[in-house]
Amino acid sequence: MKKYCLLIFISLFIFAPECFCSRGAISGNDYEVTAQFMQKKAAPGEIVNLHLNFKTPSGFILSDNPEIAGLDNYDIVGKKNLANGISIDIFVDRMEDINLPPLEICLYDKDGKQKRLKSNPVVLPVEPLVKVKPGENLLRPAKSIISSGHGIKKVLLIVFSIIVIILVVIAAYYFIKYFKSRKSGPGDPALPPHIHAFNRIDGLLLSGIPDGDKKRGFCFILSEILREYMGGIRAFNPLEMTTHEISGVVKEKADLELLNILKKMDMVKFADTFISASNLEEQIELSREYINRTKPKEI
Repeated sequence: MKKYCLLIFISLFIFAPECFCSRGAISGNDYEVTAQFMQKKAAPGEIVNLHLNFKTPSGFILSDNPEIAGLDNYDIVGKKNLANGISIDIFVDRMEDINLPPLEICLYDKDGKQKRLKSNPVVLPVEPLVKVKPGENLLRPAKSIISSGHGIKKVLLIVFSIIVIILVVIAAYYFIKYFKSRKSGPGDPALPPHIHAFNRIDGLLLSGIPDGDKKRGFCFILSEILREYMGGIRAFNPLEMTTHEISGVVKEKADLELLNILKKMDMVKFADTFISASNLEEQIELSREYINRTKPKEI
């Protein structure tokens, strides 16, 4: 009997510490915040929702606009505090997957002491709007297009004739253009950017504020007018940049305020977000105010 008791005691001594140690390692790797996307996948131009679920520690509070480290490179369009965490709306302005690192949420107690809660990393696949199946749109061998027999000379003659016709058409176009330019004399001088922008906005409003699906095309044109005007007064081309890229270039307060208008236009253009007629009129008035504030001063 003593031998059996001794054997049981030795077994517990050997295996019990290993069990306890492994359990402690698992709990040490747990995250205090659970990060999860509500969508399984996204496409460029969409708005996705990220939930950060956690329990606020005793004695600490979550501010109305909490500090979240790790989202600097993403376009945040909305943030809302929930009973059990935070809901964040992110505008997808890239083609690659959204690969979020561990985020950190800052909490404070009544004495101003800070506490950081860390989340798990999370990935959301981003799929392009136009998909190409493997094997499609591949170049076919030349033998399947051009016969390799006696007809090769006939094919080359046809190709040569087409090239000659194209060259003749191009030459005729430039000759006519040159003749008209000499006949009409020098063209009218280009309008200043602010006058050109006002003229385009007035032309856009000739038929009034559109309804339904026509608002999307209206926002496309208004966004183009504002980007073109900004490019005329600044040293970069906003027409070829996203709002996130523009925000990293502009420094003027008025330009930063214009970004809010461009973001709203992008949400209607790409995400088909609803915008009321009154809100659209307000954005037009804000656009006019921006042009008036930034136009060149009259001498």
